[in-house]
Amino acid sequence: MEFDRFNLRFRLSVLLIAVCMAATVCHSLASEMSFRVLKMRVLGEVHRADIWYAESPKLPRAVLVLCPGYNGNGLHMIRDKSWQAFAKRENLALVGIHFESPVELLAQCQGYYQVSRGSGELLLEGIGKIYGRDLPILLFGFSGGAHFTTRFIAWKPERVLAWCAGGAGVLEAPIIHECSPPGVMACGENDPRLGGALGYFKQGRAVGKPWLWVEMPEVGHSLTEDFERFAKSYFSVILADRKSQGLWVDIDQRHELTRKEAEASPSLSGWLPDRSLLTDWLQSHVTQTNSLTHQE
Repeated sequence: MEFDRFNLRFRLSVLLIAVCMAATVCHSLASEMSFRVLKMRVLGEVHRADIWYAESPKLPRAVLVLCPGYNGNGLHMIRDKSWQAFAKRENLALVGIHFESPVELLAQCQGYYQVSRGSGELLLEGIGKIYGRDLPILLFGFSGGAHFTTRFIAWKPERVLAWCAGGAGVLEAPIIHECSPPGVMACGENDPRLGGALGYFKQGRAVGKPWLWVEMPEVGHSLTEDFERFAKSYFSVILADRKSQGLWVDIDQRHELTRKEAEASPSLSGWLPDRSLLTDWLQSHVTQTNSLTHQE
């Protein structure tokens, strides 16, 4: 009799453990985001235009568009847990582009990099089809995606809330426009594209663009975890719309500036939308070569 009772208790324990394990697995599967792709038409120099998107809230307040390196697939970017958590926290739709053009055209900064020739319209059309309305846009691009990002803000600045571009290289001069979304240019200290990216930033600041510069020491053509964390904080402040006057900083010496000082040397100054970002901005310059993210 005692053995039967022990055997029954043992079986019940095993059954309880199995039920708990099954519940854990189900919860884990349920918590995984699902992804879909919208295949857009090919257009001119754009030989592929896929827009990957994650399941999103019913009424997102904006769409975060992640743009990978040349001819890259943005699906791997939207699968990143940190971007998923950020999008969920900020009530954002999450999109990753996969545009392709011949490599020889991209080497000449043509193809889908030239947003005004069709790739930009394909993205806007895709967002409209997926979400049923014209959502405001946040852009985060690396390398080829940074080329796409910087040209998109020149083409349709009124659709963009804010942007970050890393490792872009040589770009056309910024366009003077009455609408100029705030943004961040970033590049690794050892990246051959540093001169082009910094030159573009300085040209933008010379005409009053509310831009910020981040230079990552001892980093090549890649981004760091600290920079990506800063980018998320930067976007959060923009989305919070705190009506702050922001903060001017010296991008070389990395200290605060008055507005008058920033206006006297615009190409050496940058703008932070809120003082709360100062520490994160300074941290994004710290060497962390063991925590690289996007690379080509």
